[in-house]
Amino acid sequence: MGNAERQPLAIAKLLRDDVDGIVDDWRELCRWDPMLPPQSNPPIAAALVSALADALGHPQPLGWGPDPEMEKVVGAFTLSAGSLDIAIGQLVCLGESLRRRLFDRIPDGEVDETHLRLEMIIDRAIGAAAQQAAARAEMQTLIDSPTGLLNRYALERDLRRELARSVRYKRPVCLLVIRVPAENALQAFATALRDGVRAGDLAYRVDADELAAVLAESTATVGETVVARLTAAGLPAFTYGIAAHPDDGEDPEEMLELARQRASASA
Repeated sequence: MGNAERQPLAIAKLLRDDVDGIVDDWRELCRWDPMLPPQSNPPIAAALVSALADALGHPQPLGWGPDPEMEKVVGAFTLSAGSLDIAIGQLVCLGESLRRRLFDRIPDGEVDETHLRLEMIIDRAIGAAAQQAAARAEMQTLIDSPTGLLNRYALERDLRRELARSVRYKRPVCLLVIRVPAENALQAFATALRDGVRAGDLAYRVDADELAAVLAESTATVGETVVARLTAAGLPAFTYGIAAHPDDGEDPEEMLELARQRASASA
């Protein structure tokens, strides 16, 4: 019998039919687990159990292949749990709850495969939680807290990436640097710049009084259009500089320095 003809494991239906009972048992285990905070309560518990049932319902013989829905639910679960350690501890408790509550109801011929698949799915959920938590932590290090824009580290990373793509595919890219005239105008400029670029383009805070935008697949003319939007927004008078590939080269550090020099020269 081919894999496509295999019937879902019995545990998938057992899970769907007993979501509330499993959630109650899981919460009880979490509340008493010495590795978790007192009265620990797993978030979106029913949604995660339902997603787990769907994953186990897939007819592949072993494991959990790419499952965007499961990853989405695990991401929301990890975020709501408050920390990676708590999320992992609660997922471990979920696996134990399922083994305690369901394994005596699994047909004898499916016990081994069910055990392997359940173990693999819980392990991959823990791995997905760790990856998503790491990605969020990295993103937090790239955010400028006062403005909510990306910071200079993010700009250097993204400009390097966009220039490499532009060189490879022979497409333009534009870097705009804005010199903010006064500290008390910083937030207004940050908001206007974020709103003034196209969807997919990103805005950054480069220095105390400098903002920037990387405009993908754009010439200097697009940068001038963004400047016109900022001017029309009624902001205080400001200076700016534009550097664009290919006219201004393909080195990210040199392009950034050139745009900053042009912003200073226009003062």
